[in-house]
Amino acid sequence: MKEISVLLADDHEVVLDSLAMMIASLEGVTVQATAKSGQEAFDQLTRTPVDIVLSDMHMPELNGIELALRLREYFPDIKLILLTMEEEPETIRAAMQAGAWGYVLKRATKKELENAIFSVAGGTRYFTEEVHQQLAQIANESTLNGHETPESVSSLSKREIEIIRLIASEASTQEIADQLFISPSTVETHRRNIFKKLDIHSVVALTRFAISNKIV
Repeated sequence: MKEISVLLADDHEVVLDSLAMMIASLEGVTVQATAKSGQEAFDQLTRTPVDIVLSDMHMPELNGIELALRLREYFPDIKLILLTMEEEPETIRAAMQAGAWGYVLKRATKKELENAIFSVAGGTRYFTEEVHQQLAQIANESTLNGHETPESVSSLSKREIEIIRLIASEASTQEIADQLFISPSTVETHRRNIFKKLDIHSVVALTRFAISNKIV
């Protein structure tokens, strides 16, 4: 199995050193580089490509959300996990919209960090239970305000759930078609039906639904 290479970014040296020791002790994971700012992390990636960036949210020069946007534009194959104390629903939503693949609170255990790294490396987004609760709160608030009132997962077919999972992972229509051995037009038909059935009108809202219902 290929080693998962990780870049760690945190502006507190003690935290960075402790995190590096913890992550390096995980079997199958290599700490390829460390950085003390978002800009330094981004600059290092031009010289040291990695599979995953594990970054604090609040850092000098580029914060975690700004770093996520940079990675999405310049290094789309590199996945970002945010490791932070920030639990505000709006911050979590902004991180999702920016393209973060994982959102883990700093009080997480070593095992949870390991689960996050291996899940994201395998192409599945990872959010801690507390974050799932915040996302559910966002969905509830949207419902109360008359927006995005999705039905339960039980209303979806197995194929629709598969397609939602792939859409939330940012797979293109052609990639979904190739993976499920169906035509792109069939994918688009399923997509339209899903959006209509759930009364959802954007990929961001669909991703939020998928996360809050633990489809991804």
